Amino acid sequence: HGKNTGILRSVSGTASVISSCTLIWMITRSHKGLSTTQHRLLLGLSVCDLISSLGCSTFNSMAPSDSKYRIWNVRGNEVTCDAQGFLIIFGMGGGLFYNAMLNLYFVAVVKYGKSEDYIRNKIEPFLHGVPIVVGLAMSIVGLVGNHINDGGGGICNWSAHYPPHCQGYGVGDVRDGFEIPCYRG
Repeated sequence: HGKNTGILRSVSGTASVISSCTLIWMITRSHKGLSTTQHRLLLGLSVCDLISSLGCSTFNSMAPSDSKYRIWNVRGNEVTCDAQGFLIIFGMGGGLFYNAMLNLYFVAVVKYGKSEDYIRNKIEPFLHGVPIVVGLAMSIVGLVGNHINDGGGGICNWSAHYPPHCQGYGVGDVRDGFEIPCYRG
C-alpha cells in the first residue's frame, strides 16, 4: 500500500487522539465531572478511542520490517506488530461495546425512567464491565492465537499472515532474509 494511505491513516489517527484527549479533558473539567454515569461512560468510550487511535497513528512503523518491499516506512517486528494489534483490537472492541452500553444507559433513563442512583448501583458495573472484558478477551485471544498480523496495509490487526513472499512456502516456514513465519495465525 502506498505512502499516501499510511500518511492519511496516521494523520486521521493523530487527529482522533487529539480529539479523544480533548473530550476526556472536557469531561473531567466539566461542572459535573465524573459524578454522572453518562460522563463515566463517555470517558470509557473516549479512552477506548484514544487507545485504538494511538495504534493507528504510527505511520506504518509498527508493521514488521519483513514487509518493507511492499509497504512504506515499516520498521517493526512481531512484538511491535502484536503490541499495535492488541491496542487496536482492545480499543475498537471496547469502543464498540461502550457505544452499545451508552445506548442501553439512555434506554434505561429515557424509556424506563430509571434514576441516576439506581443506574449507578445496579446497572453501571455491567455497563463498564462488558466493554472492558470483551475488549480484553478479543485482544488476548488474538495475541495468544498469533492472529495479530500485518494485513498488508502497514497496520497490524486481526488477520492471517499471507504475504506475497510466502507463496510456495508451508505453514511456519521462514523464508531466507525474513524473520516472521509464513501463514502465522
